[in-house]
Amino acid sequence: MMDWNGPDWSLPWPLVAVGFLLLAVPPLGLFGFAVRGTLLPQGILVLSPVLVAGTLGVGVGIRYEWWELRRVIHRGAVSVDDAHWNLVAVVGGTLATFAGVAELGISPIVAASLVGVLAAVVVTRLAVPAYCGAFVGMTSPALFGSYWYAALAAVLAGLVFVVAEPVFHGLGGKLGTTAFVGVTLVVLPTGGSFQSGAIPGVPGLLLVVGFAALAAVATFAIHTRSAASPVLASGLVGAIGGVVLPLVVAPSGAQVAAAVYSASFAGMSNPRRIPTEWWIGITGVGVGLVVAFSAPFVGGSGGKLGTIAFGACLGVHGLLRTVDVFQLARRGYRPPAEETT
Repeated sequence: MMDWNGPDWSLPWPLVAVGFLLLAVPPLGLFGFAVRGTLLPQGILVLSPVLVAGTLGVGVGIRYEWWELRRVIHRGAVSVDDAHWNLVAVVGGTLATFAGVAELGISPIVAASLVGVLAAVVVTRLAVPAYCGAFVGMTSPALFGSYWYAALAAVLAGLVFVVAEPVFHGLGGKLGTTAFVGVTLVVLPTGGSFQSGAIPGVPGLLLVVGFAALAAVATFAIHTRSAASPVLASGLVGAIGGVVLPLVVAPSGAQVAAAVYSASFAGMSNPRRIPTEWWIGITGVGVGLVVAFSAPFVGGSGGKLGTIAFGACLGVHGLLRTVDVFQLARRGYRPPAEETT
């Protein structure tokens, strides 16, 4: 019998700080890879400044989130509810998705989407950690030689899920970044080689960016204008995109589907972080650009698409916060030192 009552773990602030850093670094790295992609022969050099600005925006967003971490540090320790069950759910979501990919031949996007939809409907209380685990399970079997590697990555991602629970609330892509950390911690020491994809040409790039913007807006609208949870909204958008787009958008359908799924994570953001469909659409454009130009790097890793979305959300949220600060400053308001996001 599940006991949902009471905190499972009490986390000292240094552990939360470690969780913060583990999530803060990967989006900076992937955005940096995207900048590098624009400099490759098949890249588009004119877009390099845009992605450099985006990378700086990610840093600004992380800087604002530091205030939330400071509040946790001042509190001294944080109680995390249901930590044990969250860890179990991450492992379960991982193994279910990995089995769908490795045994049934389902595409990683469709497998993870179905796990998310089922979790949102059947085990609502554990849908978020189960969806996080699904992203770990998206990792290519070429990187995970067996279920043991997948399970180990899931446990590591589950631990990161728990220690980072107090920070980065409401930002889409946090779950994928958590999964990416767990996968990377397993793949790098075992000598696994990430895969490399191709950067699309201009027509393919326009499709990737356009569909990503639409997917972000659609996901955001579904979960903010209906009773659907963010997990259910993302799973539905990802499943439809993962099935339909590879069939109807040739030859770049698979990459467009990846961009759609990545952007659906941005659409999971809380309106208190990114308030309108307009800004979510802008976030989706950023997701599409980074998905396209980071294609040659870190391919096959579960959580990469979520990490891209996380970086885009951090950048847009950081921009919105900066605008707010300037507007308040013009009115003569000085925020207190303890003010958070």
